[in-house]
Amino acid sequence: MTERLYQLDSYLKTFTAQVQAITPEGVILDRTAFFPTGGGVLGDEGELVLAGHSPFRVLETLDQEGSIVHRLDRNGLQPGASITGTLDWPRRLKLMRYHTATHVLCGVMFNEFNVRVTGNQLTPDKGRVDFAFEAFDRAILEQGFEKANAVIAENREVKISFLPAAQALARPELFKLESGFRHTLETLRLVEIADFDVQADGGCHVARLGEVGRLELTKSENKGKSNRRVYFVLTE
Repeated sequence: MTERLYQLDSYLKTFTAQVQAITPEGVILDRTAFFPTGGGVLGDEGELVLAGHSPFRVLETLDQEGSIVHRLDRNGLQPGASITGTLDWPRRLKLMRYHTATHVLCGVMFNEFNVRVTGNQLTPDKGRVDFAFEAFDRAILEQGFEKANAVIAENREVKISFLPAAQALARPELFKLESGFRHTLETLRLVEIADFDVQADGGCHVARLGEVGRLELTKSENKGKSNRRVYFVLTE
């Protein structure tokens, strides 16, 4: 199991680690600040540096049965080697902003309009969220964006905590996905936007909503009888 440093500190840009294994998919470290692709959010990119060698570029980061695999631009690392990892920080920060913005938007849509999420996809340049509308109402969607921006403008704190899985699963408000929670974990990580929303989530987020910027609805389209796909971007 890889120690996931990003779950305690999403602002950790550089770290030291030891190579645990080399697999056909990539390099497994004992600890990492690289977030792996998951939950609709792209994984981190960056570099691994071994003393005396040019940097190994991290092209993709994946979750594999509890371990995090770093796919590199070339071979050359060996088990036991001590490395320094450095994130592509501007890219990570954009993903953090989009991830936190999505929590705000989904929190508003769930709390205000009882609309759940069926899926999402977040990149450094844009966001996409699928909402389960019983009967789509464009006015409600636009209200959701307005309310989300109003919450963001309050610059609320974003806090991280952990809770035993049995206690977390007894609180349905922690799970906004319509499909429910599919993971088997002893402890769940919670992301709380102060006095607004709490969700079970393992990803990276900004520390205060003021870092997010402003949500701008760019397009919506039908994806099934009760599924509406919504696209948005963030502006400064």
